[in-house]
Amino acid sequence: MQSRTEHTGLSAGCGGVQGRVGRGEGTVVGQSRPGGNWRDRGSRVSPFIKQSSGGDVLRVGHLPIRAIPVIPVHLSMAAARKVAALKQIALLLVERDEQIVGTIEEHALAAGHDAMPVADAMRALAPCLRPSTPVAEAREQFIRARAAILPVAAGGFILGAVTRAVVERARR
Repeated sequence: MQSRTEHTGLSAGCGGVQGRVGRGEGTVVGQSRPGGNWRDRGSRVSPFIKQSSGGDVLRVGHLPIRAIPVIPVHLSMAAARKVAALKQIALLLVERDEQIVGTIEEHALAAGHDAMPVADAMRALAPCLRPSTPVAEAREQFIRARAAILPVAAGGFILGAVTRAVVERARR
């Protein structure tokens, strides 16, 4: 039987075991062989965080990333403040028609009056960090954006947020 492991990123000798899958024949991928873990044998899939030539550069993806609550665009500022306080976070994502359209930060939450809709105070989702961003570069982005917290995005997905305090601690 011809090997079907090409699409998985595993080489044919990396723990693939011939067997039955459902009603047909296939390759079971991910089983470990005796004497080792299948993850130790490597993968041809690109790493989530690119390694530099030195390998010792601390990156945003190595830091603790917090989940960011998502609120609807029509929500009032009073309700948005309650969500931020409940989740203990200074950044909220704003959605319209199931798509993220912007963010609302701590300063805007504090400045807006209670009945004002979130749409009037939100900012476009512009400054974002990537998991592969070095911590030194992330600090510069925080300074330029004048933000205390920034979202972390990878490939169109928002993974969460990192605070400037965490970045500052990681630099030391």
